Amino acid sequence: MLFKHKIIFWITLGLLVFGFFRWLSGIAMPEIANAFAAGATAVIVSGLLAGYLLTNLGMSMNAIRNAAGIILFCVVFVLIGFVVIAFLLNSMIHNTTLFPFAITVMLVFMVNAAVACVVTILRNQYKEKITSARAAMAQSKSELQLLQSQLSPHFLFNTLNNLYGLSMTEPLRLPPLLLKLSDLLRYSVYEVKELFVPLQHEMEYIRNYTDFERLRLGDRLQLSMRTDGVVTAGCQIPPLMLIVFVENAFKHSRAAGENSIAIDINLARVGNQLVFSVRNSVAAGGNELKKERNSGFGLDSVRKRLNLLYPDRHKLRIEQKEGSHAVYLELECQ
Repeated sequence: MLFKHKIIFWITLGLLVFGFFRWLSGIAMPEIANAFAAGATAVIVSGLLAGYLLTNLGMSMNAIRNAAGIILFCVVFVLIGFVVIAFLLNSMIHNTTLFPFAITVMLVFMVNAAVACVVTILRNQYKEKITSARAAMAQSKSELQLLQSQLSPHFLFNTLNNLYGLSMTEPLRLPPLLLKLSDLLRYSVYEVKELFVPLQHEMEYIRNYTDFERLRLGDRLQLSMRTDGVVTAGCQIPPLMLIVFVENAFKHSRAAGENSIAIDINLARVGNQLVFSVRNSVAAGGNELKKERNSGFGLDSVRKRLNLLYPDRHKLRIEQKEGSHAVYLELECQ
């Protein structure tokens, strides 16, 4: 199919060139208009075709190493060639002889070959950039989908461990928790297939998660969640981006072993910027908690996703102080 398109292109180009020179020569010398147009078309199209084929051959054999230098040489040659052709045509008006005519035909052929060379090199460079950009996009999308597919099991493993512990101590509290878990898993299974989801869906997921933890922790939990007044319409963010920070806040607070767990969640929108923060309490020396295997997976995934989706367009700050741990994130609504 591609070869067929190329054939059609060259035939169309030849007809356009012939038509132009037939019209031009028909004004000044109608008696030889067809012959002149045919000759001019043969020289111009053959020159363009020769330059195109030779340039592609050179590029396929890696013979063209300095494309910029070749382009510069061809451009200079074309400019000089036009000047010489104009001079020769002017001289032939008064006295047409075989030698200047042959030189003129040769120069027209070479000038067109040089033009074709420049266009072909630039066209190939453009195609390579497009191909590289598409490959980079595909790679980034694959990496994001992999990270998102890993986030859901990460959350599920942590939650199942918590439910297992609760089943040993307070089994009667399991039924409502399992219903909340069903809502959470429904979102994490279906929504994470998209690169971006509506902000209100993500916030509903966080509310379901905090309700889940409220049922599980009971009076131990002191939760403050302020999102009132946040305009979510027209705002999209990556799925399961914010929940990682919330989940970590609960995990770190529980690991501190305190009777009271204090967590403060804030979401604000300033123009097109989302400002999200999570602060949780930790016991004295709690910032030096012994890390579990895979405990940093969620945060590492978020950092990678932020770098892929918001390169140089986000701010992530983590603060650890005596008695508290805080995360601050700023990013754009999509």
